[in-house]
Amino acid sequence: MINRTVMALALLLTVSIILTILYSFINGATCRYSINFKTDERDTFMTCYRGKVVAMHSKQSEHGDLLSKWKVEARQFKLGDQVIHFIYSRNPIVDDRLEDSNDHFNHVTSGYRVLFYNSKRHDDKVYLFKNFPRYNVHVGTINGKLDYWDQQ
Repeated sequence: MINRTVMALALLLTVSIILTILYSFINGATCRYSINFKTDERDTFMTCYRGKVVAMHSKQSEHGDLLSKWKVEARQFKLGDQVIHFIYSRNPIVDDRLEDSNDHFNHVTSGYRVLFYNSKRHDDKVYLFKNFPRYNVHVGTINGKLDYWDQQ
């Protein structure tokens, strides 16, 4: 009797996990947005369409010269306010051969294929909370929908 109960609970847990992953994948695939983030370290332009995320990280000098630019591609999963990016490509587009904050960030995060963010949206502003490589809140301007449930 105990074996049947354990088997039933294991099956229920497995089905629950599969359904949660499937829901996150489908919900993430309903994205249709572009976001601009500007920080001291880099400028980021991020788009998402049908679950494919493309982020362009760029760093300019004080004179406006492009120092470095990176292209990052990922698949987006979304569960509630949690955004999960499964990164499958990270490539330098422009590299001045000097290590700036943009290069440093991309080198540090290149060893990680999954990045987690908590997202909050208010009108045309989006707030992405992250804790890797350090705790930070990115404030960006968004055009479009983060997921199916995004009413903005």
